[in-house]
Formats: sequence, structure tokens, C-alpha cells
Amino acid sequence: MEERGKNLIFLGWALVVGALTGLIGSIFQLGIKWIEGGRHHFIHFLAVAHIPAWLVATVSSALMVMLAAFLVHRFAPEASGSGVQEIEGALIDKRPVRWKRILPVKFVSGLLSLGAGLVMGREGPTIQMGGALGKMIAVFTKMSSKHSKILLCAGAGAGLATAFNAPIAGILFVLEELREGFCNNFIGVKAVIVACVAADIVLRIFMGSGPDILVKAFALPPMHNYIFFIVFGFVVGFAALAFNLGLMGVLRVYDNLQKRIHYLILAGFVGGVIGLLTVLFPQVTGGGYSIIEKALHLNLPLMFLLLLFVCRFGTTLMSYPTGVPGGIFAPMLALGTLLGLAFGKSCVGLFPDAHLVIGVFAVAGMGAFFAASVRAPITGVVLIVEMTQNYLLIIPILITCIIATMVVVQMGNLPIYTQLLERTLKKQEEQELTAT
Repeated sequence: MEERGKNLIFLGWALVVGALTGLIGSIFQLGIKWIEGGRHHFIHFLAVAHIPAWLVATVSSALMVMLAAFLVHRFAPEASGSGVQEIEGALIDKRPVRWKRILPVKFVSGLLSLGAGLVMGREGPTIQMGGALGKMIAVFTKMSSKHSKILLCAGAGAGLATAFNAPIAGILFVLEELREGFCNNFIGVKAVIVACVAADIVLRIFMGSGPDILVKAFALPPMHNYIFFIVFGFVVGFAALAFNLGLMGVLRVYDNLQKRIHYLILAGFVGGVIGLLTVLFPQVTGGGYSIIEKALHLNLPLMFLLLLFVCRFGTTLMSYPTGVPGGIFAPMLALGTLLGLAFGKSCVGLFPDAHLVIGVFAVAGMGAFFAASVRAPITGVVLIVEMTQNYLLIIPILITCIIATMVVVQMGNLPIYTQLLERTLKKQEEQELTAT
């Protein structure tokens, strides 16, 4: 009876972690929308005074990204980038979780960087803030290391559930991606479930209950069309492999540049370029939610879809190395959508009698690009089904995700967050050696 009582109390704290994560994540989403809208109105307000919109957009984004980079560099370097790799590092006792620093820096800097138009998503910051909230509760309640890690995972899963309105994907993300270091027992899994459900309920109170991405419900394709999804899986797999290699390559270039150029200058330059693009070519900026919905609802030409894919691929690789808070989930979903639409249009042109539905490839591409890069196919399938509410497409999405993931595995490329963690640990060792 005493053990049951302790478990019930522990689940109560998991519920608190989930509710807090849902609250902070909801405010974070609303804050991003408010800053984006405010920046847009500010640009147009000054345009009335004959100040060029491109100039205001360039300068404002540069200053916002520079301020975000300064806050991270000065107060919480571990708040840079996605944050998922930091959670993974904490679970194996190789990275600290300084929640007092992470929470305010990740929140404020994340608002600045995402509000400036960088091609990064809200999910990474929300996951890390959720994990930090789990650590905070564990410290306040003086929990053991084992229970502290469970709450850390519960908060991270709740963060994903909040970012995408996808509680089941949040649960699976912990079990599939954060499995190393997670206490995968009955009470641990229950704590993650409780936190993800609580977070999603709070999110729905603030943001509503609709799907995160407005997509029409597609009919299940006939079985003889599944061969197209097998081929598409290979296409997405090699694209995701290029993304992983490109991101790590650009990070290495950026690390070398920082030895000669001040990090604020680099951040300001990238912010300025992205700010300029928000006026000249807005489709290649931002997290990607807007372009996903537009691309799915508009009949865009094949060459324009390929141009968008290449440009957003480049702006994503440009944005992440700045070191400001922001995830790569949403940009990967956008890339998968554009690649799926381009592949679908090509197949329809080559095989007009196959009666293919282009939008189905876009939905499958979302999940497959993420699954291949992160190497989490089950999470990828469930995440897209929950986000788009296309439950009938589980089989074609699963086929595409598995094939795409196999391509990356066979090419010997590690999951992107594993590579990011290895990079972080290497830099940590270098700093420790320099200090001694």
C-alpha cells in the first residue's frame, strides 16, 4: 500500500510537469505569433513613412537574432539549437540541466529567433523547456536520480505533445528516441503518458482542438499503388541523408568561422539575410507550417516546388548553426511535404492512368523525412497521423518511413541528434582541456 501511495504521488508530480509544459508551450506559441505579427505590422508602418520594407526587415531580424545569440552565449550555452541532444546527454549523465538558466533563456531567445523568421521550429525549445520543468519539479521534491530522469523524459515528451498537439507521438518519442537512460518500467511509462495527456489538455484549452496542420482527409490508396511509396521511400531516404550530412558539415564550417569572426557578427549576418528573404521570398523563411498548408492547398508547378525545396533546404542549414534556440522538426516536415508534392506530380505526369493522389505523397513525405533523419520511424508515422488526422494513411506512411530509415541506416549515418550530441560533448571536452 505504501508503494502504491508513493507511485500515485509521483504520477501526480508527472501531471504537474505536463500541465506546466502545456502552459509554457502554449504561451510560447502565442508569443511567437504575436512577435511575428508585430514585426510584420512594424515593417508596414514604417513603409508608410517611405522607409523600405526590405531594410526594416533586414535590420530588425539581424538585431533580434544577435540578441538571442548573446543571451544564449552569455547565460546558457546549452540552450542553443534544438535542445533534444541536451536531454539525451542529461539522461546519460554527460550534460547538466541548469533549469534556472535554461527556462528563461530558451523562452526569450526562442521567441526572438523564431519571431525573426529563422527556418527553425518551436518543438525543440518546447521539448527542452519541458525537460527543464521536469528537472525543476524533481529538485523541489528532492527525488532520486532515477525518478528525476523519468520526470525529465516526461517533460520532454510533454513538450513534443504541446508543440504538435500530438500526445501519442510525445509518448513514443520518449520510448523510441530517449530510450537510452530512460527507466522504461511500468511507472516510468505511466508518468510519460500522464504528462503528455496533461500537456495536450492544457494546449487545447489555449489553442483549440483542431489538427496542427489543416490537411484534407485522403482516401486509402489501392494496394497496387504501394510500389510508388516504396520508390518514394528511397528518394526521401537519400534526401534525409543529404540533410544530416549537410547540417553537420555546415556546423563544422561555422565552428571554424567562429575562430576568426565574432559569433554576434555571424548571427547578425544570417539574421539579416533571413530578414531580407521574409520580404523578397517569404516562402523560404519561418518554421514551415505556413508553407506546408499553402503547398498542400495550392496547385504549385513542379519546378517551383523543387525550387522551394532547395531554397528551404539551404535556409534551414543556414539558420541552425547560429546557435540560437530552434528545432529542426518543423523544417524537416516542410521539406518532406515539398519533396512529396514534387514526387507525386512527377508520378502523375509519368503514369496518368495510375490515379495517384499527390497530397498523399506530401503526408507520407512529412513523416518519412523526419523518421529517416532522426531514425524514429514509429514516432514519425504517429506524429503525422495525429497532426493531419489522416488515420487511413498509416500503411503508405509506414512503408515510406521504413524504407527511408533503412536507406540512412545502410549508408552508416547516425541519427541527427546523436551526431549533435557527439559534437556537443566534443566541444565540452575541448573547453575542459583548455580550462585546465
